[in-house]
Amino acid sequence: MNGDAPPLAEALRVAASAWHELRSGTSLDRALASAMAAFASANQEPHPRLAAAAKDITYTAVRHLSLIESMLGKLVHRAPEPAAAALLAVALGQLLAPRHAAYTVIDQAVHAAKADSRTRAAGGFVNAVLRNALRRLPALRTELERQPTVAFNAPRWWIDLLREAEPAHFAQILQLQRRPPPLVLRINRRRGSVEDYLQRLRLEGIDASRVGPSALWLRGPRPVHEIPGFDAGEVSVQDAGAQLAVQLLEVENGMRVLDACAAPGGKTAQLAETADELSIDAVELDAERAERIEENLRRTHARDHAQIRVLVADAARPDQFADRRYDRILLDAPCTASGIVRRHPDIPWLRRSADVAQLATLQGRLLDALWPLVEPAGRLLYVVCSVFPEEGARQADRFGARHANARPIALPGIGQSQLRLPPVQGDGWSHGLPSVHDGFFFAMFEKT
Repeated sequence: MNGDAPPLAEALRVAASAWHELRSGTSLDRALASAMAAFASANQEPHPRLAAAAKDITYTAVRHLSLIESMLGKLVHRAPEPAAAALLAVALGQLLAPRHAAYTVIDQAVHAAKADSRTRAAGGFVNAVLRNALRRLPALRTELERQPTVAFNAPRWWIDLLREAEPAHFAQILQLQRRPPPLVLRINRRRGSVEDYLQRLRLEGIDASRVGPSALWLRGPRPVHEIPGFDAGEVSVQDAGAQLAVQLLEVENGMRVLDACAAPGGKTAQLAETADELSIDAVELDAERAERIEENLRRTHARDHAQIRVLVADAARPDQFADRRYDRILLDAPCTASGIVRRHPDIPWLRRSADVAQLATLQGRLLDALWPLVEPAGRLLYVVCSVFPEEGARQADRFGARHANARPIALPGIGQSQLRLPPVQGDGWSHGLPSVHDGFFFAMFEKT
């Protein structure tokens, strides 16, 4: 094992605790934070890279969740205790997507079992199951992946909705969403050009390519604080599709802009980089997430170029925050997040089919609440990181039907008022749409 890396047994223990919380209904990021906090409280001075190692193990396992749980059903005659099942799950993930030699994974999983009071008696069981899995892995994987839910790592209802949305490409999208996401940067145009930053990366031996107007794809993953210029605000991590929202909004100098549901603040900062003397209100319901907006604004020096208020309020309740109307409103609405599964592989397993209708209701409420805040001849851009039509085209069509003064207008450079972007990962860019991006839907309305 790498001497700079934390002990694999410790990373497996943290990952197993996170897996257990995830399968109890907790989001993956919260589960990892909770598991790491619990480990740190019980163990003095954990390895500084333990959290990153545990995250990699857990995310890898969740990208094979259906296969892992199906394998366990074949490998054990009786369901093990939850703590042992969680440890087996994350260890199986390491055997499926090998980062370490198989014998190392098995040895360290046994060490992890013996180090935890909940699994101490299961060390021999863990060893036997993993050795059996290793022997049977190729044949068992082939057999189980004949099931669509295993092959696509998603519940059946999720697969069916995606098939309805993208009948010709749903299989490719589902397979793409099983892969780790690309690391895409937005270049802060106030601090330098895309071409200059790309040359800087080349001089530092970092492989990157341009995939959008201000977007670069770093081909190798790395911690954000090791990205050249990140801490100085020269670049931000932001998907190229997400960057497109501010580009389509076409803000101009001196405008009043509302960024609704604004956390973590990437688009707020991007707005400040786009035009001069903007007055921006960034609204976020969650106070903790609103602090992330502030952190991004400080890092990117966004307030050097714009007047920005970060308001902790419900965007569906303008009476809580609005004291003016706006020339532009960007509504990046809460949704199923079906377009960003690469970044959050737990999403299909935390959602329920009823969530689609419930979130569509919330999206409609937000649109209706914010529309009166648009100035005459002003524009509202509706955005969701979803590929489901109920949250995209159908939502936009219903909104237009409800409001006679909401005129759909062509998105700049697109030629139509709506744009559906399924997740893609291609090569090159030639002044059109980004070539690497997550899944999004955009719709633009102008007030007549």
